[in-house]
Amino acid sequence: MDNQRRRVLQMLFVGGGAIALSACGGSTRTPGTPEQTATTPPTNTPPTPASPEALAMQLPLQQGPLMGIGALQDSGIDGVLIPPEFEIRRVAISGLTASTAVPLPSLGLITYPWHTFPDGGAVFDLADGGWIYVSNSETMLTGGVGALRFDRDGAITDSYPILSGTRRNCAGGPTPWQTWLSCEEVNDGKVYECDPLGTPDTAQELPALGIFNHEAVAVDLKTRTLFLTEDAGDGRLYRFRSSGMAPSINGEPGLDMQNGTLEVLEIQGFESGNYQEDLNEARKVARVTWVPVVSPERAQSEVRSEIQMATGMGAPGTVFKGGEGIWIQEIPSEQQQRVSGTQHPLRAVVYFACKGDNRVYALDVDNDLIEVVFDNDQLMAPDIPFDDVDNLTVSPMGDIIVSEDGDAMRLMVMNPSGPSKILLQVPGGGSELTGPAFTKNGQYLYFSSQRGNALGSGIPGLGITYELKVPERFR
Repeated sequence: MDNQRRRVLQMLFVGGGAIALSACGGSTRTPGTPEQTATTPPTNTPPTPASPEALAMQLPLQQGPLMGIGALQDSGIDGVLIPPEFEIRRVAISGLTASTAVPLPSLGLITYPWHTFPDGGAVFDLADGGWIYVSNSETMLTGGVGALRFDRDGAITDSYPILSGTRRNCAGGPTPWQTWLSCEEVNDGKVYECDPLGTPDTAQELPALGIFNHEAVAVDLKTRTLFLTEDAGDGRLYRFRSSGMAPSINGEPGLDMQNGTLEVLEIQGFESGNYQEDLNEARKVARVTWVPVVSPERAQSEVRSEIQMATGMGAPGTVFKGGEGIWIQEIPSEQQQRVSGTQHPLRAVVYFACKGDNRVYALDVDNDLIEVVFDNDQLMAPDIPFDDVDNLTVSPMGDIIVSEDGDAMRLMVMNPSGPSKILLQVPGGGSELTGPAFTKNGQYLYFSSQRGNALGSGIPGLGITYELKVPERFR
């Protein structure tokens, strides 16, 4: 049955289109201002067709300076292994109040106890030279998001919640207008916009971004688009095309995330619930298209099941097994390279990880091209294979950092065109590394051991948040 007939049957069965809701309100508090300006999105004119030979290549992706790190050594903090010249400290332990004290945070300094199971996070710079690190809580009963505020010297001055009353807030993503999008990892999960300087009652629910097992989100302001991963064995990669600009919750101009069109990605030749089983084929650049989500106002796992039962066909979208972290890298204009056979230079790349097959994909936003840029064949010997790629971030220097679930518990510096390196390792297993995020200058990298046990703390399994200081020569 051809793809056009498949799509007609799917749409006739449960309906399609986007959900339209009222625009969001605003707040006057903001940690910064957008550094980008939205422009008119590119037209939907298909790129100039390229020959199969031209597409059987890699995207022109570059590695960052952290590929030059040396062999790992004991940091003296919780047995964490880090490269020479790097420094690490704890900044928070679940259930305790936060401070800069070493080796353990002191009780009573700050009233907000750090949340349990810290997960996805991001850093927001402040006008006074300080910054804020926000972190999700992946717990079913309380969920939410906590924040750590630092002064310009790196001392913690405050900690507080910015979202509450949600469930299993796994990852998410920052916006260019300096807010945090927190994602619920449940079948009827939603996305919430939070103000890093706000309170839980300033957060905004965003149902137009879809109802599914949300994991993470990345924003491309130029095309007015959000990209979203779904943590499910038959998950999809989504994009939300905003209808335009609107005031954000922090008072800054941002994208209207209540009105727009929700779509799923289809790799050419793997549409309607199919999967790229052949890894060698997945490593080749392929064309993609975007298809409207069927019944975006409903839980997508239920919609997919109903389509399969009623039509015997898969729902729209290529399958991505266990979508995890996602981050967008915007390439400076002087470094942009033209991709052979396409209309646009490589301006923006969306990287996203899938734990079900330990792959990291790169999506060329403007040219609608995709390829696998990491799998377990790309680790330097004698490194053991990655056990579930998870959260992902891109440093200001262009390093792609991927975290790991499982026993090895590592952060990896991904090399898109060759062997990758291990940035650090946390011993003990039984946890996962989460929430990697850099300060704007690249000096500090924050991350958590979600269910870690600080040696000697007496509070195992709740979570520890760390700060890794990056030497200047790697920045």
